Amino acid sequence: MINNIIARFCIASCIICCFACEEQKEEYPDIRIGKETPVDKLSLNKQTEKRLIVSGGNGKYLVNVENSQIASAQISMDTLKVKGLMEGETFATVLSHDKCVRLKINVTFPELGISHSVVQLRPKDISKFVSISGGGERVTLQENDPADVMDIKWDGSNGMLEIFPKYEGEAEVIAISEDGQEKKTIHVKVRPEGELTVPGWYTTRESSYYVILNNKMVIKRKGVGTWIVDSARPYGGQIITYNGSSMKIASIVNPIQGDSIDLNILRYSSDKNNRLLKEGTYRFYVEEVRVSEVMLRGKGVKFLLPYER
Repeated sequence: MINNIIARFCIASCIICCFACEEQKEEYPDIRIGKETPVDKLSLNKQTEKRLIVSGGNGKYLVNVENSQIASAQISMDTLKVKGLMEGETFATVLSHDKCVRLKINVTFPELGISHSVVQLRPKDISKFVSISGGGERVTLQENDPADVMDIKWDGSNGMLEIFPKYEGEAEVIAISEDGQEKKTIHVKVRPEGELTVPGWYTTRESSYYVILNNKMVIKRKGVGTWIVDSARPYGGQIITYNGSSMKIASIVNPIQGDSIDLNILRYSSDKNNRLLKEGTYRFYVEEVRVSEVMLRGKGVKFLLPYER
C-alpha cells in the first residue's frame, strides 16, 4: 500500500515538473532582416556586395542560398553579407533556433551609362570616342544613320565606341543592355564650320563649307526655275571664248522646314570633272526656311536656293 502511494506521488511530481518546464520554455522572437525596416527583397549587381543587420531568434544564425551560382551569403554575428555572382533570381534562408525567414535576391545588370549623349563633329575631323559602361557583358549597338553621315567602330571588350564623321547630317547610336531593358541614345551631329548666306551649291564633306559650282550669278524666274552660273554670263555653257558651268533647277514652292522634298535638276553643264550630281530628281531634307531662301541638305551636298510662295 505504501509503495503504491509512493509510486503515485512520483508520477504526480513528474507530471507537475513537466508542466512547469513547459511553462518555463523560452520563446524567441521572429527573425528580422534589416536594421530599422524589415527587408524581404534585395537587388544588387554582379560582383557587388551588400550587408544587412539580422535580429531575432536566439542570436545564433545560419544562412543557406537556394542557388549558389547566382549569389553567395555569409553571416557573422548579426551581419548578413550577400554577394551577386550571376544575373538571376534566388532565395536565401536565415535560421536561428526554431525560427527562419526568407530573403529574395535579384542579381541585375549594372545600370547602362554613356560618357556623352551628344557628339558634335566636323567632316574629316579626327574620330571621337564615347565610353559605354554597365548593361552587362554583351551590350549591343543599334545604328540609326539613314544619310550615312558617319562610320562607327565598337570594341565591347573595353566599352569604347569610336565615331568617324563623313559629311553633314545627324545620326544616332542606341546602346542596348544585355537584357534589353535599358537603352541609351547617343546623338551625333556632323556640321562644317561657318554659315551659308550666299545662294548656291556647296559640299558638306570638308571641315568648312566649300562651293562646288562658283555662284557668281543666281537667277530665279517664277514658275520656271533657278539658275546657278559661275560667270556673269546669264546662261554659262559654250560661248566662243569661254567654257562655263551652270545648273538649272526646277522651281521650289512653299517648302516646310523639317520635311523632305524632291529637287529636280533640269540641266547641268560643267567644264570640270565634277559629277556629284547630274540631271534628275533627288530627295533633300528641308533644314531651314528663310524669308526668301531655303536650305536643303542631301548626301554630302547642300543647296541654298530661292523659293516661291
